[in-house]
This record gives sequence, C-alpha cells and structure tokens, in this order.
Amino acid sequence: MDKILVEDDLKPLQKYRLRPVTGKSFNIGSLMEKDFSVEFMKNLAFSIGAPAERTAASIFIKRYAFIAVISLFAMTTANKKLNLSLDNIEMEEVESGKDWLPMISLKDTSVCEWNGKDRDDWRKSVYRDLFANNIYPIIEHFEKTFKVSKLILWENIAVYLFWLYETELKDSDSPNVQSDFHFLVTEAEGNLFGRYNLNPIQKYYSEKNCPDEVRIRKTCCYTYQLGAKRCKTCPCTYIANNGVCHNGENICGAIQSFT
Repeated sequence: MDKILVEDDLKPLQKYRLRPVTGKSFNIGSLMEKDFSVEFMKNLAFSIGAPAERTAASIFIKRYAFIAVISLFAMTTANKKLNLSLDNIEMEEVESGKDWLPMISLKDTSVCEWNGKDRDDWRKSVYRDLFANNIYPIIEHFEKTFKVSKLILWENIAVYLFWLYETELKDSDSPNVQSDFHFLVTEAEGNLFGRYNLNPIQKYYSEKNCPDEVRIRKTCCYTYQLGAKRCKTCPCTYIANNGVCHNGENICGAIQSFT
C-alpha cells in the first residue's frame, strides 16, 4: 500500500530543493507542449542572461537534475519510490535578476516502498519512472525544439548523480550506496533510460584527474555563456581560444571527439 511522504522523509530531501509547496510555479508536464516550452525558454534565457534558448535549455536541465538526485536519494537511503510523473511535478518560475535555483514540489506525495523482495527489479522500476518516463521525453523534446545536443543534457544529469553518490552519500551508513552506484554506472540497461540500447550515463563516468581530483566533462554545458568563467571541469578549458571553442559552439571539438 502506498504511503505519504512525512516530515522525516522530507527533511533530508529539502537539501535538494524539494518542498511541501513552492512559490509561483509551473507544471513540468507543460514543457512537453511546444508553445509553452518555447515561451518558457525565451523567458528563462532573458532572465538569466543566456544568449540563446539552447543555452537556457542546458541550464534548465542542470536545475532539473535535482529531480534525479531526489529520486535516487530516496531510493538508496530509504527504499522509497516517488511519484515522478511529469504532471505531478511543480517547479518555481524564474524571477528576473535572480539566480534561478528553483524549489520543487510534488502534487501527489505518495511513495511506494520496496517490499523486501527482489530489490533489483524494484530498482529498475524506479529507473524507468525517473529516466525513461520523465527525463528522456524532456531531453528528446529539448533537442528537437532548441537544437541542443542530448549528449550535453544527459551529462548535465550524470554529473549530479556522480556527486550524489561520491560526495553526498560518501559517508552514509546505507547498505545500498555502493551497489546502487555500481548499478548506475555499470549494470543499468539502456532501455531503463528511454529508447536506448546502451546506458547514456555510463559514458560520462571516468577516472578523476590528479592532482585536482576532478572529473573532466565530455561536453560543455554553456554556463560560461552567462558571463561566468569556464568551469574547471569543462573540456573546453583546455582547447578554448580567447573564450571561444576552436570549432564553434554547435558541437565543439570535445563533443565531436566524444561521439
């Protein structure tokens, strides 16, 4: 029988921007409507100072990655599966002149707990709901609508999941941390993420560079286009010339070699 998220469940998830209620918000399901998503991305680009909608789409996915963090945190630490249907998720709207770090809320806060049997199958059901039924449709829609590479968008998700397991849960006493992380980067089949033969997260997992102990990204997320310096994990940091990728910004040399 489904249970409801209670205060003890919400408290650790609030760190990752989940709230019982949010301020002025929009429904994530609306983004699948082309007219709404185009208008939303124009507004987001203007508000955050992005030069193009594809830049705004990449930044949006970086913020939306916290849905994946929230979901897998609940799965790993509490054996709970959240209702992550697109229409169930509300996200705070952007406000001009402010950093957009939106809070997230769920209209239906019921959870499905693991019943103690065959956790592998149950974990796969969490993945299908999160990736195949939620994140995959958004990424496909954004790639077609805003001409932003899905390679960039999937890596925007991946880096936050690596952060969750390698940093946030590093000292957790949950017995699931290592097995769940191993499953994410090694064992999960492509079809759990959408219409894929191969796991789209796995390709971004690599050894960290010494001595900085950072994992260099395979793609550039365009954050520097907001007027910031390139991230220390950006592959273009090492090939950029006067702040511009040698091969332009559609698919830079780093992504070309990656594909």
